[in-house]
Amino acid sequence: MKIKIMKHFVIISIIIFSNNILMAQNELRKVAGEVRGTARDVKSTAREIKGATKESKAMANEFKGDKEKDEASPAKSYIKKFWEYVEKMEAAPTDINILGTNSRAAATAINNIKLKDKNYDVSPLETELIKWQQAYEVARNGGETQRNTTNDKEALFKLLYQVNTNVAQQEIDIKLQEIEIYKSKTAEMVAMNIDPNDKYNAAIINNTLPRVKADLQNIEKNVKLWEDNMNMIVEERPARSYYHMIQYEHAHWDALRKGPFTEKTQLEAGYVKITELLKRIGSIETVIAKGKARGEELIKNTKMPSAIRQDADTEQVFRQALTDNGWKEKIVKIHLIDRDWKAIRNEVTGVLEARTQRAAIAVQTKNGDYLLYNYLTIQQDYLGNNYSNQAKIVYHESSPILLENIK
Repeated sequence: MKIKIMKHFVIISIIIFSNNILMAQNELRKVAGEVRGTARDVKSTAREIKGATKESKAMANEFKGDKEKDEASPAKSYIKKFWEYVEKMEAAPTDINILGTNSRAAATAINNIKLKDKNYDVSPLETELIKWQQAYEVARNGGETQRNTTNDKEALFKLLYQVNTNVAQQEIDIKLQEIEIYKSKTAEMVAMNIDPNDKYNAAIINNTLPRVKADLQNIEKNVKLWEDNMNMIVEERPARSYYHMIQYEHAHWDALRKGPFTEKTQLEAGYVKITELLKRIGSIETVIAKGKARGEELIKNTKMPSAIRQDADTEQVFRQALTDNGWKEKIVKIHLIDRDWKAIRNEVTGVLEARTQRAAIAVQTKNGDYLLYNYLTIQQDYLGNNYSNQAKIVYHESSPILLENIK
């Protein structure tokens, strides 16, 4: 009895399990159907997109000629080329080089189309070409403006940062005006608010950097040199010249520190050094007064060198040399400072060429002042068997001297 019950239970379990499997399979078939339906929808959507893309391309092609007509034309290769040139310009509508090259090529293509197919209507192509030719002119004019702006900046930077600050004695008045113009140009440069990261500006700045770096490298040495020289000048005209040169340098360093350079800290320090130098030197009136005082002290201490020997004939050669060379001063005293003539020979062959002699000569000028020509050197050329009777002056130094020091 128990065995029969167990058999019935097993049979019922198998039936229930089989029904569950059948239900699961039906569910899977249903889901698979839905997936296949979705896939069909996706494919249908893709076909719709492709269709829309084709329609868009067809719409775009409407503006690029009649395809069937173009294919049938004997000039079809030139027509195709024309639109290729247009596409290149469309890809870079502001590039002056691309616009210029391809607009010219497109014009050539139109001319070739006219030659190959006289019946082809090129008016739409010509309308298209005019549009790109105008775009090229806009870009070209903009480029010309940029070039002009760049050239103006280059000229300004050259004036400011490659300036020659020397002031010759005969140019003092002109240079004073130049310094004022230089200052106004510095203000003009500052007002431009130049961006050093702009590629055009960066190129201009780089061209000036060698001078800027040289200025930075030499500032310490130059300031010391300028001050030493300023403290040695005694005459008014040279003093004014040198003083205004330092003023010009001061203006130059003001332009440097205000320029679009990365070395701003060092340039500011250089400007401060020259500012402090001008403070130490003082005004131009102070400079002239100090120079005059130095000059008086120098004159007081200038003495006639002692004669090494006395020789009336040689002294007469010196007198004649001054006369022959057009010197008009009255000779007060001559001291020979060489023991004898010095032979001058050719450095290569050793052949005797001339002889020289030196002297210190005190003279009185037409103004009544006294001058000392120190180390005045005369030369007589060797003529093969004797020396020339005429002597030429080849070197001398001069300084004021008091009459009581001519001894």
